[in-house]
Amino acid sequence: MQNHLNIKTVLGFFVLVIIFAIPILTEAQTSTSTGRSNIITETMSESDIRSIRKIRKLINEQKFNKVVNLANRLIKAESRRSRAGHSYSEFYYEAHNCVCLGLTGLGKNDDAMKACNISIELTPNHWESLKTRATLHYMAQNFKRSLDDFTMALINAPDDNGITSVLKQNIGVVKSKIE
Repeated sequence: MQNHLNIKTVLGFFVLVIIFAIPILTEAQTSTSTGRSNIITETMSESDIRSIRKIRKLINEQKFNKVVNLANRLIKAESRRSRAGHSYSEFYYEAHNCVCLGLTGLGKNDDAMKACNISIELTPNHWESLKTRATLHYMAQNFKRSLDDFTMALINAPDDNGITSVLKQNIGVVKSKIE
């Protein structure tokens, strides 16, 4: 009788684990990150998520011309949706940051700065756009502005030790150039 009760208890436990674990795992799969960014994907369509992931993959592969072209096409598509009465999604803001990253990778610093400024204008607390613009300011040896943007990026960064460590290191490098 005791073995029978233990088997029922164990089976019941596994059923409860499965009942609670499957929805959690499913939710995790639908809200996975699109790459470097921690944008909220719940408001984005699957198509938008795939597009951002593709752009992030191209960034990692350093195919910056493709990044800029694809991100600009996606911005235009999002603008058309907006004109049809839909509000801009997180996707729109993320695509602007991707243009900024792509142009930076191509060494088109003036155009990259314009794209970064648009991205920051649309989402003033977007840590990635602030980080990219800080890098551009650093490349232009405008260390004060670089420090300001890296500091704002750190303030707005997600609670992730890897990200905050890199931003703090960048801030240290910029401070060493100012002193």
